Amino acid sequence: MTLRRSLLVAFAGVFAFANASAQNKPYFQQFVKYNITVSLDDVKHELTGFETLEYTNNSPDALPFIWMHLWPNGYRENGTALEKQLSRSGDLDFHFTDDENRGGIDQLDYKVDGVAAKTEAHPKHIDIIKLVLNQPLQPGKKITITTPFHVRIPNGNFSRMGHDGNEYQVTQWYPKPAVYDRNGWNEMPYLNQGEFYSEFGTFDVFITLPKNYVVGATGDLPPNDPERLWMDDLAAATAKKMETFDPKNASKEIPPSASETKTLHFHQENVHDFAWFCAKTFNVMKSQVTLPRTNHTVTTWVLFKDNHANVWKKGAGYINDALFYYSKWNGDYPYDHCTAVDGALTAGGGMEYPNITVISAGSSPFQLETVIMHEVGHNWFYGMLGSNERMHPWMDEGLNSYNELRYVETKYPNKYLLGDTLNPNPGAKVLNLERYKQKAQYYQLSNLSCRQHIDQPVEFPAEEYLELNYGAIVYSKSAVLFDYLRGYLGDELMDKCMQAYFERWKFKHPQPADFRQVMEEVSGKNLAWLFDDLIPTTKKLDYKIGDVHHNSDGSWAVTVKNTGDVKGPVSVCGVKDGNLRGMVWYDGFDGKMVLPFPPSEIDYFVLDYYEDIPEYNRKNNTARTSGLFKRTEPLKIQFGGSLDNPSRTQLFWLPAMGWNMYNGYMLGLAVYNHAAPMKRFEWEAAPMYGFRNKNIAGYAGATLHFHPKAVFDHIDVGATARRYCYSNEPLQDLDFNKVAPEILLKFKKKRAISPINQEIRLRNILIWQDNVIGKYQFTPPIYDYTQIKKSFYEVSYRIFVKDNQVHPLDVTVKLQQGDSMRKLMVTGNYKLRINKTKSIRFRVFAGTFLDNTNAGPYRFRMSGWRGYQDYLYDHTYLGRSATWEVASNQMTENDGNFKLYTPVGQSAKWLTALNIKADLPFNVKFLNSIKLYGDFGTCGSDGLNTDNFLYNAGIDLRLFGGLADVYFPLLMSTDLADAVDANGWTYVQTIRFELQLEKLNPKNLQNLIQF
Repeated sequence: MTLRRSLLVAFAGVFAFANASAQNKPYFQQFVKYNITVSLDDVKHELTGFETLEYTNNSPDALPFIWMHLWPNGYRENGTALEKQLSRSGDLDFHFTDDENRGGIDQLDYKVDGVAAKTEAHPKHIDIIKLVLNQPLQPGKKITITTPFHVRIPNGNFSRMGHDGNEYQVTQWYPKPAVYDRNGWNEMPYLNQGEFYSEFGTFDVFITLPKNYVVGATGDLPPNDPERLWMDDLAAATAKKMETFDPKNASKEIPPSASETKTLHFHQENVHDFAWFCAKTFNVMKSQVTLPRTNHTVTTWVLFKDNHANVWKKGAGYINDALFYYSKWNGDYPYDHCTAVDGALTAGGGMEYPNITVISAGSSPFQLETVIMHEVGHNWFYGMLGSNERMHPWMDEGLNSYNELRYVETKYPNKYLLGDTLNPNPGAKVLNLERYKQKAQYYQLSNLSCRQHIDQPVEFPAEEYLELNYGAIVYSKSAVLFDYLRGYLGDELMDKCMQAYFERWKFKHPQPADFRQVMEEVSGKNLAWLFDDLIPTTKKLDYKIGDVHHNSDGSWAVTVKNTGDVKGPVSVCGVKDGNLRGMVWYDGFDGKMVLPFPPSEIDYFVLDYYEDIPEYNRKNNTARTSGLFKRTEPLKIQFGGSLDNPSRTQLFWLPAMGWNMYNGYMLGLAVYNHAAPMKRFEWEAAPMYGFRNKNIAGYAGATLHFHPKAVFDHIDVGATARRYCYSNEPLQDLDFNKVAPEILLKFKKKRAISPINQEIRLRNILIWQDNVIGKYQFTPPIYDYTQIKKSFYEVSYRIFVKDNQVHPLDVTVKLQQGDSMRKLMVTGNYKLRINKTKSIRFRVFAGTFLDNTNAGPYRFRMSGWRGYQDYLYDHTYLGRSATWEVASNQMTENDGNFKLYTPVGQSAKWLTALNIKADLPFNVKFLNSIKLYGDFGTCGSDGLNTDNFLYNAGIDLRLFGGLADVYFPLLMSTDLADAVDANGWTYVQTIRFELQLEKLNPKNLQNLIQF
């Protein structure tokens, strides 16, 4: 479907209207019969093929043309939908790759019923063309379309199709018609995020390649085919080999391709795609499984490489169990074989195709099992139930992830997020994660997005999701929603619903309304709370438990309030001595209700004991039946960080350490309430003791997050506070204290995936700083102090594109006012990428005073600032007041940002500057931390300074992963050189350094721990 249509149906109301209109049309389904011959050239990494397809028009419409997908062209050049999506997500490999690594399809020559046919380019996408029929294809009629084709197989590092040396993943490789259904044509470009939608049909595919390749493919070989016998021999040899095999001794040699070729014929019916994989180094395992309903026996195959043998050696059993459980819950697998391939996949951990899946190497057997099971499950949700994944990805990934969740819960009931009951993970208790079962990952990931209010509806076009949300919403939230439905309906009724859906819609193209109709019809329930609220919107579900009353007959009255936006069902559960004593499900309601609970001895009541419900906030779910504070959670003090625990009030801590010239070594404690997911109110405090000045230092901060529904996505209201010593003369305390309340407003974007971000920041900076006003010449001397109070206001507007994009840009306009000073500044940063690893950064600064009554202390400076020039105390300096010590050479990026310190180039009028920083043009690993810089600027003359043009250039040595930069000047303008000479500075004194110490604050460290 076109992008324009995708954007329209993104809105729930329009979606509902469009879907309802489509449902009024009678269902129809086109049919395609493929006959494809193809040969592999494993020297040039190319395919040469010929395709014959018979297309039957079962629609009520005459078709004057057919949209054809040429998806290998998504790999052809920059500007394709695939490249744009990869680049937008920060994956720039394809954008900067060489032409030899790209792919494409060409040498097409279409004929329809033997007569040449014209093609037209798609107006936006080079991987779609319009095949113009010589005459309209009437309803009920069929045509035969033929074309040769030639495919350049891309490097396998970019997406699903590709090669890694002589290992091939041949997917989405042949010309195929787009789906024509009740909504019209669904032509769509190839994407990495957002999968496929194709017509069902029959495939006969003939593959010619060197004889020593092991091939796994959609479809079956003919009976008694020599390839079958060879595969059986390989399976027997692998079984014997695995008895004593040590992967440490795995051979890395790739055998030469055989000079003799073979042609394999694969046939399959009732599928909508065909994929094949081959390598010369595959081991082969063979097994079989009998399905629970029809007793149909399915042959299962695993193709894997030596270096992954320890993880893959039980792979066939994983396929067998997946086929069994999915068949039990949904309906039996109808095909004769199922295969999993150990492949060099870059697009996620696994990728599904009919009868076959490709899996990247798992780090553990359990991880491999879950991926194999998930991908095998796609034979139902994508394969036999061929929904439109591009428009309704939850019908594919969501329903499949629900089955994945159930599989693990069924097969591994004692499995926890970390470890299990038989093999507990020692880190689980340290991180306060011992309470979380395996399925908690789905809720936690979806709530991570929800709590930040960056979540998107479950019903949404795949390409419109943020990358985080594609996992958090499409996979995780959808899985939680249908697990919630199972909890409400019960296993037996849920299975009846899913089996009815499968039987009614297998080998067809169901849409959301079709699924809903089956679920409500079979369950006998009104599921509007699911299909009208939780799926098409971002409404939040949240219930809160209130008073608990014990009735005279032994029963209970439990008050529950709906504090959310959705009237979903809720379960009330009674617990005694840590064990569940009873659970009652109630249909959803608005407002507050008193719910009856049967007689039982209860210590406490909890909503949703099994944590099936996707609640926004679970901290209001528990009420004890006795005690003074019945709804207060116990305090949990914990090192580092953790997930948000609904049964505890959490307080986290880390040691806090620091050093500067005046406080000396500082030691203290960072305490905070940050957890994952984000809380509405977050705070942190890091008080420290300075051993040199024997006084308290440190910082604190608090933020209250708001999420309005219009104009702004986020409004953060908060404040920060800092206290440090800032002078070493005298040695007594000379502190500054800063409090800065602020409001940060982040604009709502028309498209969440837009790389352009905008925000406004309002700050009031309040500073109290000690100052010496007198000195008495005693031994030791005695000083008189006063405290200076200053107040500044700052308003800034920022528009930026994040640094991981092809063309990152950041522009900030800032107005400051205070202490009889008002100035306006504009700073722009742009990165020109030369290739993936090399770039040139440009920074432009322009500033002017609007009112310079007291401009002196706040003059624009050509140099990046020293500590004493940081009048807002925004930055961290080792020697804030230093003028000649080594610490005085620390700088921060401000104003002209010259790397050479100079008193030249100060102005109470205006200043402009250009800063350039470039990577070295050659790629030598130990030199990659060296960059070249150049600074250029001029400023307005104010009687103290000239308006000469100034410049300097040199080498930037980047250290500790960007935490520090050291600048060595090599070239400077005459005015700057004269200033250096006039001050008698040695070369060492001209070397400056910059620190990014803000990256080491406790919140960032804690986030590293929890993720």
